[in-house]
Amino acid sequence: MKAKLAAGALYAALLAVAAFAYADEPNGFRDVPWGTSEETLRLRIPTQSCGEVDGTVEFGTRRCRARNDIRFGTVTPAAVFFYFRNDMLVAWRLTSYPRLRATLAKTLIQQYGQPSVVYKGEHVAWKGGTSDVDFVGGAGSDVVEAVTKAELVTREAEREERARRAASAPSRPASATPGSGGR
Repeated sequence: MKAKLAAGALYAALLAVAAFAYADEPNGFRDVPWGTSEETLRLRIPTQSCGEVDGTVEFGTRRCRARNDIRFGTVTPAAVFFYFRNDMLVAWRLTSYPRLRATLAKTLIQQYGQPSVVYKGEHVAWKGGTSDVDFVGGAGSDVVEAVTKAELVTREAEREERARRAASAPSRPASATPGSGGR
């Protein structure tokens, strides 16, 4: 009995290692690895615009939009965005058309293996050691996001800091609000 349990546990461990080895998390976008500078990305991938973003809403602090002819596997997405923090690539997002969903799904499975998390609806995720990928299918568009764990931790720390500051800020009486005239 103990031998069967040990053999079963060993088999389960081997399957887990094989599944982990098969699943390949992204190390960036195509030949542009995580941590690459904005300048290097722009040399390797044609962009149409770059600018600052609100870090409370987006990943990073800067975003570049790729030209419309960039491909992801065999799919030409509607839009591809790259996100930077401290001049390092920390995330990318692509938006595609629902009519390309099956092709996009095949590309994601070829690159990253079977999803590690399947949510309700059209949402799956690949959770890796250094980055995560999320696919969310929608009625009007599908979105694929890849983000480094470091960026996720940084965003959470910033969110907690904003909440801490808001909680410790002195509250103003209603009569002291701007435009109330002190009445």
